[in-house]
Amino acid sequence: MSVDNNQRLPSRVANNQMSSGQVVPHPSSVYPEELLAPSSGLDLKEFIGIIARRKWLVAAIALLTLLAVLLVTLMMKPVYQATSTIQIERNAKQIISGNTFEPIESRSDKDFHETQRKLIQSRALARRVINQLGLDTKDTSFGLVNSIKKALGLSIVDQSSAERTEALFIDNLTVQPISNSQLVSINYDSTDPKLAADITNAIAKTFVRMNLEKRFDTASYSKEFLSENIQEVRQTLEKSERALNDYARQYGIVQDVDGESTDTFSLKKLSEDLVKAERESIEAESVYQQASSADLSDPSTIAILSKDPDMQEKGSDLAKLIADRDARIKRSSSGTSRTIRRLTGQITRLRAEINAEASTVLATLKSDAEAAKIRQGLIRKQLSGLKNSAITTQGDSIKYNTLKREVESNRILYKELLQQFKQVSVAGTVGTNNISIIDKAGIPYEKHKPKLRNNLAFGLLLGLMLGMGAAFLREFMDDSLKSSDELERITGLPVLGLLPNIKNQTDDQIALLAHMDPRSPLAEAIRSLRTSLKFSTQLGAPRVTFVTSSNPAEGKSSIALNLATAYAQIGSKVLLIDADLRNPSIHSLLKLENLEGLTNYLAGAGNAAEISRPCLIKQLRVITSGPIPPDPVELLSGKRMQDLLATSQNEFDYIIIDGPPVIGLADALVLSNLADATILSVQAGKTRKASLLSTLKRLERTSGNIIGTLLTRVDRASNPEYNEDSYYTYTSPKKS
Repeated sequence: MSVDNNQRLPSRVANNQMSSGQVVPHPSSVYPEELLAPSSGLDLKEFIGIIARRKWLVAAIALLTLLAVLLVTLMMKPVYQATSTIQIERNAKQIISGNTFEPIESRSDKDFHETQRKLIQSRALARRVINQLGLDTKDTSFGLVNSIKKALGLSIVDQSSAERTEALFIDNLTVQPISNSQLVSINYDSTDPKLAADITNAIAKTFVRMNLEKRFDTASYSKEFLSENIQEVRQTLEKSERALNDYARQYGIVQDVDGESTDTFSLKKLSEDLVKAERESIEAESVYQQASSADLSDPSTIAILSKDPDMQEKGSDLAKLIADRDARIKRSSSGTSRTIRRLTGQITRLRAEINAEASTVLATLKSDAEAAKIRQGLIRKQLSGLKNSAITTQGDSIKYNTLKREVESNRILYKELLQQFKQVSVAGTVGTNNISIIDKAGIPYEKHKPKLRNNLAFGLLLGLMLGMGAAFLREFMDDSLKSSDELERITGLPVLGLLPNIKNQTDDQIALLAHMDPRSPLAEAIRSLRTSLKFSTQLGAPRVTFVTSSNPAEGKSSIALNLATAYAQIGSKVLLIDADLRNPSIHSLLKLENLEGLTNYLAGAGNAAEISRPCLIKQLRVITSGPIPPDPVELLSGKRMQDLLATSQNEFDYIIIDGPPVIGLADALVLSNLADATILSVQAGKTRKASLLSTLKRLERTSGNIIGTLLTRVDRASNPEYNEDSYYTYTSPKKS
């Protein structure tokens, strides 16, 4: 709206100039072009001005907020925090593969430690601690839950609700890593200090126990399979030993026969091959069983079992994609961004490829196990035939040696399986635990929160922010004009002067202040207005000046009287006409009778010389309003008003007309058309922008020559012109 007015109002001034016959400078020559442009936003000066104008509102809201925070802090029940410290070391998982344990590297250290911290804050651990300490059944033991429920206004009837209890438990638990170390602090808040310490220690112990159980479960599949094979090999070993003893007893063999034939050498070689085939068959079956019992969704397990570098690389890529997607989901509020969807699609495709290759690996492992069994059977069959041949050719000693070698091979196989079983058992014992408790939680005696000093600082900051927000809200909801820059921006007209806000003075004193106290700030401002009027046109100050305003009580009568006084003080003959025929005030300000005046003359009684009278100000004569007529507009529109102004210009140097407000009345429109120039009085902080624009539109229709505006009752905070140290304040006038 301000842009349209800035473009329209200068043309109005030009039109008025042509209709009045006076030469009025274009607004662009009166003040810079940047003042005509719309505001580009709130700058620092405006910001400070708003805060200064609303300082009491900001202070009140800040004080109330600070008091509210203080009361809430004092009413809050103290909360204590217990802390325990644990150490989480990074170690590699171990999966059995033949006779050795091959390490599989996990994700990055950051992901590993973050996973451990999330496990501490998991519902599974919370549920175990709650059951262990009986927090779900004893109200007095879990007093913090009740306190939180009461603070949130929740019902405490459902005291045994597992989900709500777990949620409240986790809300009071915080897990923080200690920088540049493998240490993690476990903190728990409670209104009961002993309860806080008990829960913190229980969380640390339970987490260590859960880690051990997880490791034990990981090794349980290998242990079960190895245990079954050990039993079978043990039975085979015992059977072979009994057969060897029976044969030696039957044939009375005490020691082996010296020397070996070709069949004997072949028999020995086949026996070694049989042992190797049996071991390979057991290993292949073990790897296949391990892969069958493993989680196929874990690509790293299949990758290690297959020893396929390509699958290992795909497993690593899948882990990185999942970590990247989870991190982006945490940072994103919606979780449906294009990047997350792209990552999810890549994860799905890569997981499908891994699963497809995993199925191929399982099929290969199964085929290898079956092939090993077939090879074992073939070697055993070949060995059996060779035994018969050796028995036929070499006699009883050959058969004895065969039985003896079978016993030795079974014994070796049994030892190897037993050693593997022990290694798997050790991998699931306490000795492999990578988590340990460093410091147990003691009973805290100093409250953790609320902290009065921090809360008061926060309350003060919050109060100031709320106060400034309220100040800006009030400011932007306030449609009144407050500064000369804003007035020029809205109207497109020059501001002819700024009248300071007068305090500790009555209305009569303010109206005569230019006469009674010529050195006052208001008198100086009036003289500045007088000077501005001299330069408002190329012909000097206008002879007939009409002073009006948008609404009543905006200081126009005081302005008219003070302006007339200023002209009289330089020796000019001045006529002041009170043309406000509805609510006159000039006679009251000058202590004059109002029995006869302008209305009498306009009604046809007397002449112009008879209705003017002197007053206490030299060189100034006054025409009071006279009796209030029934139709002021008709009287002011008559020819006698024009004759009065024409006749008076021959006798007086300047004529000042004090008229009624523009809004709602036609009187001001008539007077504006009769005068050489119109000054629009605008009261800072009161006159609304809509009213001012409506006034300008109405005056424009009557071709009134508006030469500028006058901003009255200006405060120090509104305009920088009144920030000097020499500025004094007086009582504001109550009515014009």
